[in-house]
Amino acid sequence: MAVPMAGLLVMAIAAPVLAGGPNVSNTSGSGTSIYGEWSGDRTYGYVFAGEDSNKGGFADIYQETGEWVECASGTPAPTDAGTPSPKDTTPGDAVYGFVGTRTYGYATDLHVTLSRRLETGTATGTAELFTETIDECAGIYGGDPVSETVALTVTATGVGPLASFRGSGSYKIPSEFNGHQNYRGTERQASGSIDAGAIEATFTFGYMNQVSWSEHVNS
Repeated sequence: MAVPMAGLLVMAIAAPVLAGGPNVSNTSGSGTSIYGEWSGDRTYGYVFAGEDSNKGGFADIYQETGEWVECASGTPAPTDAGTPSPKDTTPGDAVYGFVGTRTYGYATDLHVTLSRRLETGTATGTAELFTETIDECAGIYGGDPVSETVALTVTATGVGPLASFRGSGSYKIPSEFNGHQNYRGTERQASGSIDAGAIEATFTFGYMNQVSWSEHVNS
């Protein structure tokens, strides 16, 4: 957790500097999150669901199902310079491309509930998903996704010990800027599952997390 929280700290206390002018503020907040990923049977996916006490809930979802296959000779090149190309993964002349589907989406109306010691957790809301059909060997790289709005439910059960973390940081420019932040929280590895329309999966890895923070800025 030290690296992500340090990154949030730098972003949080640097913003007032860019704004300019006298400014004194004291803010605080809390957040909860569930993360899970799954793989197997030609499928890989992940979900990150979180809720911020100041900004509300959100989720990021991704799943791809398919495989990398050896393309026949004469595989067409992408028509768009920004489109990924099939990969040459051997020392010889073989070219491989992904064939399958990729589904991705997000939720902005979401609520996350975690028990106090992270024994259980749920995230419920509505997500918008987009599915692209990919056949890189045939020059089909998606770009025309089918969209749908689905009910999203993520469940998690804590496994292993409950871990705690805390830390602080500061940034100071004499006579110009002084900011400091404190944070603390708990996290726990978890099993779990996701149900989101066509995406139904059981986690192969997951965790739950809850954190609170406070910040003082004087510029």
